[in-house]
Amino acid sequence: MQNNLISKNFNHSFLNSESLTEEREKAFLNLKTIGLPNKRVENWKYTDLTSITKGLEFKPGKVDIEILNKDLKGLVVADFEYFIKNKDQYSKPTNYLKDEGVVYLNLSYASDARVIEIRESQSEPIVIKITAKGPGVTFPRLKIDIFPNVEAEVCFVYNGGEGFVNQLTEIHLGKDSGLNLYRVNESSSIHSETFLSYLNLNANLSMVNLSMPKNKSRFQVYNIFLDKHSSTDFKSISIPSNSCHDDFLIQNNHISSNCESNVGMRAILDKGVICSFQALIDIESNILSSKAEQDCKAILLHKEASMNAKPEMKIFNDDVVCKHGTTIGSLDKDQIFYLKSRGLDKKSSENLLLKGIVKNYIPNNSLLNNFLPKAYQ
Repeated sequence: MQNNLISKNFNHSFLNSESLTEEREKAFLNLKTIGLPNKRVENWKYTDLTSITKGLEFKPGKVDIEILNKDLKGLVVADFEYFIKNKDQYSKPTNYLKDEGVVYLNLSYASDARVIEIRESQSEPIVIKITAKGPGVTFPRLKIDIFPNVEAEVCFVYNGGEGFVNQLTEIHLGKDSGLNLYRVNESSSIHSETFLSYLNLNANLSMVNLSMPKNKSRFQVYNIFLDKHSSTDFKSISIPSNSCHDDFLIQNNHISSNCESNVGMRAILDKGVICSFQALIDIESNILSSKAEQDCKAILLHKEASMNAKPEMKIFNDDVVCKHGTTIGSLDKDQIFYLKSRGLDKKSSENLLLKGIVKNYIPNNSLLNNFLPKAYQ
């Protein structure tokens, strides 16, 4: 009988390592209690992971985690052995995410990991490719530590697979550090990634996410502002394949004063595509001088495309500057008419307008430009 990926079939079959037994057992008990998320969970209202993974067989898959330039000076790379030696770091995400079934799922069964310490500023991007191979369930884990006063660029590239990828990613930014992060999702698996960043004093994290899933995708981001004068800037371009699902959630937890967070999304959606954008700004009453912005714009290219947008602000004081905006619709017919009057046909006019939307986030000199479909390069 096939052992499907549903809560009642979760078992100790992957707990075959003598290491981290206590941590895995604790995570496993929480997993059995919480289960995989479904639409009754507010943060997962647009992605019923319980339903879409139910037919998958609960067996280990294969995933490659490749760092293309791991020999750069100032780079120290470790594998899963790091967590065996640093048990306190293994379960750290649950200090901030106590009710996330996908996190407990990863902690129960993870065995593939890369831990990267960036100890010196880098002059070239660090490229990390994560490739799922064939069917099955995989649980990759990434942890990147940016040392104080270090500047770096990192690019994640996801592709391949036929099963389910449940990834957990953590970014630790030291005092006065900065990271430019690029993410490309071309996965053909059902792909779920939980991403946490921890920002110390005067740290800066900037991300551009190019999401072009070939299946159902969920990318959830939690930015934790641990100290003052830290900032994040997250931009996401969503261009899913036809009939695919792309779900993006980001929560900026301002637990320190004088911090800034900006979130922007641009979606280009064709036939059968469902895209979702959820963003939360969380500022407590004792947190001062915060700045935050949310912006979402979606272009629907087909009557069977749909966009869900849910911006939220949970603010308990007046010493803030916050704003949000959402626009969902088709391309401007007046702009298309004007371009046609200048000699372009309808398709070329539409592509030019769409290219302009993409280039706001991914200019020609961007690391991500070569990953874009040719029409938008």
